[in-house]
Amino acid sequence: MESLRDYVAFTRKHGLLLEIDEQVVREDIPQLIEQLSDTKKVLLFKSLKGYTCSLVANLVPSHEIFRLIFDTDDPYNFFLQSLKKTAKTVQTERKLETVSVKGRDLLSLLPILKHYEKDSAPFITTSIASARDPDTGVVGRGVHRMEYRGKNRMGIAIINPPLVDIYRKHKAKGERMPITIAIGVDPLLFLGMALKAQPGQDKLEMAGGLKGKGVKVVQSFDARIDVPAGAEIYLEGYIDTKDVRQDGPLGEISGYYMTNKESPTMIVNRLSYQPAPMYHALLPTSLEGDTYLTFVSRALIEETLKKLFPFIVDLAFVQKTFGSSVVVSVKPVHRSRIRNLLLSLLAFQTIKKAVVVDEDIDLHNLRDVEWALVTRCVADRDILIIPDLHAQAIDPQAEHGLGVSKMGIDATTQGKTFEEKAAVAAGNRRNIERILKSLGGVCS
Repeated sequence: MESLRDYVAFTRKHGLLLEIDEQVVREDIPQLIEQLSDTKKVLLFKSLKGYTCSLVANLVPSHEIFRLIFDTDDPYNFFLQSLKKTAKTVQTERKLETVSVKGRDLLSLLPILKHYEKDSAPFITTSIASARDPDTGVVGRGVHRMEYRGKNRMGIAIINPPLVDIYRKHKAKGERMPITIAIGVDPLLFLGMALKAQPGQDKLEMAGGLKGKGVKVVQSFDARIDVPAGAEIYLEGYIDTKDVRQDGPLGEISGYYMTNKESPTMIVNRLSYQPAPMYHALLPTSLEGDTYLTFVSRALIEETLKKLFPFIVDLAFVQKTFGSSVVVSVKPVHRSRIRNLLLSLLAFQTIKKAVVVDEDIDLHNLRDVEWALVTRCVADRDILIIPDLHAQAIDPQAEHGLGVSKMGIDATTQGKTFEEKAAVAAGNRRNIERILKSLGGVCS
């Protein structure tokens, strides 16, 4: 799988692609993504009014998609093992259509979405920014949100390394910073761009480790910057270090608006694209963003915890809580060890609320979890409240991720006296299946 269109074909083959043939207008797309995300399918809007490209969204609707991509029953361990590998990039021939956008309006060329009612402007939320470090020559990359600022100007929130370090070097010299934006890559490449790299390491080599082979690259037209060859759309230009403005607000994955005090402006000079390109849109509060975040968190946390607490059976993050809420099931064990487990869970920066249940509880059924909470948690002794801890920077209660109160709940039967859990009397399996089948498989 080398491109987004390879991935779309892959999901179509596995019955995981929902294709919307009816023409849609740009302004309707955020709500359609929100309402269609629960289909647990990748969304392909094939006809956009006023645009020649199509639009794809909800690329990774659940963790299950990674089992298919990696072709393994344990995608978390496969992911961790792949992270230990790298693969050199491979230069390939550039076959792109390209146009100058000097003086033109990007909004007439790309379906950049205004995702939430009080967003300051339309935003690109899937932009992979690449720029060369002027001292080391290494290309730094990352996913950075971009704010439409009229015509061919886009604000770019450069907050994290390595891009922020490269930006500061150019700003200190008073120089323009050449930069290329890639939009529309397959999920593994996109995931690789969101990971932290070691100093001097190109993230494309990490993505190559995930893919099991080197990522094909092409060089930008206007700068010595290699970019992934399979991307659908490229924006080339430079950052004007003197044009700095407030960035946002934009509705973020936490479900709240976030504003950056300031961000520089990219001047886009050239737009290049594949034939019949697909624009990748990511609604920050949709399942897609949540899935990327919790997949990586689960892989890292599960490996660490199971070494310390081998009685863990399974764990699951509650969807759309941006990795803050986790439920863990355990085998019978002394309740003091459950408290140790809760404290360890809350020590992770990403986790704000942790619930431990017995192994008879279905972690993926929140009604089941809630039943355990109301029947097995003795509130005055089973709930831990730990104040003033380090949390995610996007937590709306936190200032720079600091000073957050966290909660751990023991909702197990361990050390408590209960009557036996009632089980529905089993009927004749064949009769039950026959009746359910006659009803169209309802509740089967």
